[in-house]
Amino acid sequence: MPAMARPRITLAEVAWKSFMEFDRQREYLALATYLPRKSYWAILSFIRQTRAIQSQLESSNGLVGYSLRAQLLGKKSWTLSVWKDEAALAEFVRKAPHAGTMKDLRPQLTDARRFVRWKVAGSDVPPKWDDALRRIGEGGSGP
Repeated sequence: MPAMARPRITLAEVAWKSFMEFDRQREYLALATYLPRKSYWAILSFIRQTRAIQSQLESSNGLVGYSLRAQLLGKKSWTLSVWKDEAALAEFVRKAPHAGTMKDLRPQLTDARRFVRWKVAGSDVPPKWDDALRRIGEGGSGP
């Protein structure tokens, strides 16, 4: 009997979206997050919340751009964004719906969650997913 092929768990991806002109000669703030869920039930909430946060992103001051990946059957998601500076990111994080979403989401995430920031040259925007995933794997902080 032939071996059964393992099903592939496909990634859903929102390709990089740019929201402002940027200077290739200056530095920006990159943020990569890894958000693993504890249960499959959390995925439905994640999809709903992601749409609301995407709307917030589109009207945020100082957002250079972002991308999103989700492995829904694997209960995992990643974000990658670039911001004008720390102040622009902090303003986004403090506002609704992001602030409330993070409060609601925290109990649904495993302790493996990661948030990694680094400086990125304008000439390297958008950052590569491979680089972001490497940085997440090397560490970062949980909330």
